[in-house]
Amino acid sequence: MAQVGHFPTTISDGAGKYRLMVAGYSGDAGDAIAGGLYSVGNSNGHMFSTPDSDNDIHADGSCAAYSQIGWWFAACSTSSLNIGPIGRWVTDGGEPTRDVEVSHMLLKLN
Repeated sequence: MAQVGHFPTTISDGAGKYRLMVAGYSGDAGDAIAGGLYSVGNSNGHMFSTPDSDNDIHADGSCAAYSQIGWWFAACSTSSLNIGPIGRWVTDGGEPTRDVEVSHMLLKLN
């Protein structure tokens, strides 16, 4: 099983709508946060959206409302670890697939 590893990450405060800033990547699952399959699908640099707070850049609606989850959506991102019973982590060619069996997101507060 591939393991994502470590993303050095900064998340802004509420005034910045919890913007995600990721620098670097280590692991063997591929980088779907800042790299990803589609540059417009990257979560890096985007604000956190929820079904009732649309902060994504998708022109045709709210990715969070469509998916019924909160995430750092750009235009319905290539990474969504909390979507449905299994997540999505797409880093190579082809259509996005839901291929994450287990995920843990840990944040260290300074």
